[in-house]
Amino acid sequence: MLREHQVKLGPVRTCYFEGGNRLGHTVVLVHEGGYGGDAPNTFGRLAERLADEYYLVLPEMLGFGGTDKAVFFGENPYEPRLRHLAAFLDALDLGEAHFVGNSFGGGMVLRLSIREETSWRMKSATSISGTGGPFRTPEALKEMAEYLPSIEAAWRLDSWILHPGARDEAHARARFESSMRPGQWEVMTAPTLRNPAQPEQARPWDFPEALSASAVPTLLVAGTLDRMLEAGWEDMVAKHLKHVRVERLEAGHSPNISHPDDTAILLRDFFDHVDGR
Repeated sequence: MLREHQVKLGPVRTCYFEGGNRLGHTVVLVHEGGYGGDAPNTFGRLAERLADEYYLVLPEMLGFGGTDKAVFFGENPYEPRLRHLAAFLDALDLGEAHFVGNSFGGGMVLRLSIREETSWRMKSATSISGTGGPFRTPEALKEMAEYLPSIEAAWRLDSWILHPGARDEAHARARFESSMRPGQWEVMTAPTLRNPAQPEQARPWDFPEALSASAVPTLLVAGTLDRMLEAGWEDMVAKHLKHVRVERLEAGHSPNISHPDDTAILLRDFFDHVDGR
């Protein structure tokens, strides 16, 4: 259903997938940012539920999947990937589209909605468990940072990403295999390097306050069983948005993986609302 392609953006070889109904509205799906995250294992199941009606585009960000494994030091993890996605959208000359992201990808979508070079393309922005940076629990941050590639480690990471007690063998296998791509683990681990002559300083987040600049209709989807984020993150983000809808699912951090049918229903209803259908 999804076809894989490569496009060269300057020196960066960029992988993306596309498929679905060419006559439908375009939906851009931005994957999660954990070890072994990529477009198919984040959104493959959801894509199956949307392909009949929508044209789907799934880019893979810097350091993930089939895209080059590049690291930019001295910046937060969003900025170089935002520039990369902006260049990708220009290269494909995509018109207006609905944008959906999960976890780190959800934060990317929120950030794209306030950037001049990308916000004009966005009919809507949906963040599934993505805050743009803040409200992550210390326990989850610790668990994410300690990943050493193995099937068991991929399952443990998934037990945080999906929901407590979840054991999705197919998804854990896909995560592990993606984390074994040359350079993927190194890209994810590189930001832990510190100049010993320069004291580490906490970086203040500009989110969620910066979202007051967004004019894009936004959907925030929260999982009531999510252990990755502080409870009520969706309300703390929503109060800074002018045009926002909040929905909650009885799921963990990534209902797009664990509950694709329920997630597809929410998205279809929101897209129809935005499109005036």
